[in-house]
Amino acid sequence: MSSVTFCLVILLSLGIALYSRRGHHHQGTRDFFVASGQFGGALLFFLAVGETYSIGTVLGFPAGTVSHGTAFVLWFLSYIVLAFPVGYFLNPRIWQAGQACNALTLADLFRHHVGSRAVEIAMALNAILFLLPFGDMQFVGLLTVLQGFGWQVPSILLTTLAAVMAFFWVALSGIRAPAYVSILKDVLTIVAVVAVGGAALLAMGHLPDPHQAGRAVGQDIADIRPTGRDEAFAMSTVILQSIGFCVAPQTVAFLFTGRSRRIVRRNQVLMPLYMLMFPFLYLVAEYARRSGMALPTPNDAFMTVSLALLPGWMDGLVAAACTLSALVVLAGTCLAIGSLVSHNLLHGLSDRQQRYGAQVVIALYLLFSVVSAAHASGVLVKLNTMYYFGVTQAAPGLFAILLARPVRPAALVAGLLAGDGLSVGLYLGGVDLGGINPGLVGLVANAAILWAGSYMPRRR
Repeated sequence: MSSVTFCLVILLSLGIALYSRRGHHHQGTRDFFVASGQFGGALLFFLAVGETYSIGTVLGFPAGTVSHGTAFVLWFLSYIVLAFPVGYFLNPRIWQAGQACNALTLADLFRHHVGSRAVEIAMALNAILFLLPFGDMQFVGLLTVLQGFGWQVPSILLTTLAAVMAFFWVALSGIRAPAYVSILKDVLTIVAVVAVGGAALLAMGHLPDPHQAGRAVGQDIADIRPTGRDEAFAMSTVILQSIGFCVAPQTVAFLFTGRSRRIVRRNQVLMPLYMLMFPFLYLVAEYARRSGMALPTPNDAFMTVSLALLPGWMDGLVAAACTLSALVVLAGTCLAIGSLVSHNLLHGLSDRQQRYGAQVVIALYLLFSVVSAAHASGVLVKLNTMYYFGVTQAAPGLFAILLARPVRPAALVAGLLAGDGLSVGLYLGGVDLGGINPGLVGLVANAAILWAGSYMPRRR
């Protein structure tokens, strides 16, 4: 029964993707990538939330909570909460800057303001580089969900089918398909998370109290207290990721689909509704720990609890919601990478060539992600951390653009390279910073180099 429910939801999503093409059979580049800036409040809201209601959140939050307890919950929830007021002031300005230069990508903003081809290429390459593992994250999460069905199907075949479906959406109607499917996906995700979390809450009433049973069933998540190092990591990560949340290349592209600055700002007021899912995800993690259930990996906590507590047809609905979460985010990432390559890196292409060139790039990216996901390891949270190291490095230059401050191209590129190199180098080298997130260290170095290279000589 679970397989039937799953397949019906996937077929429904295909029907919605086909519907999104209505009236847009002959798309130009701007319509393909940013819907010609025609999205109203509802579509823009679901598209933006579609990016955040991802499989990385649905699976990654319980996984991180089971593994690290309160220390993880502290920074994960805090950076999202802080991102909403940051976006309230920042996102309308980004939209307005994009309107001024008819931008399709983040790199377009830099090309228009700085007037440097080298800066445009550097920003495009930086965005592409750190978006590459994002596809892996979706496929790894997708396999975690689908393996619970016990289908005797090779993993590579499942990820290939998912890649084909994501490509079909994008080729069909560009950004419109994931935007329309996001409506279905977000509704199902809320239903799935509330159902699994509610079932976990009811089931915990039948578990022994760990405080009265000598903690025979394990330690409560709340009892895993954060240390001073944990708190330093939490605070530095909150600052880094709340900024990165708003300046990520796909998020900026989504803003350009909005019809007006007012719509963009109003959506930020509604974004805290996104937090509805986290109390229920916490309950899932708490039940997984207190019940002592065997988890192959922490990433399996959500689906293992669902399979243990919900009826079969509901498991199919939960799996379908998670699958659509992965596919919507994957489609958005594909469009971001495709536009950066065909529009920014390959100059001189016609409108038609940019669109078809992007589709070729997207197909290659999906193939790369399918192959690399077959050899991926580690929890989703670790992949997500590496992602924020790089995309946030666009922030100092973007702030200068929004404030209409002149910057020197050489200083901007030097700051970007220094921020990337320092962040990744410190992280991979395991350098002890007392818990400070290395991405924030790189961001500060980036901003300092940009400021010194652009403004100090003028003061003298």
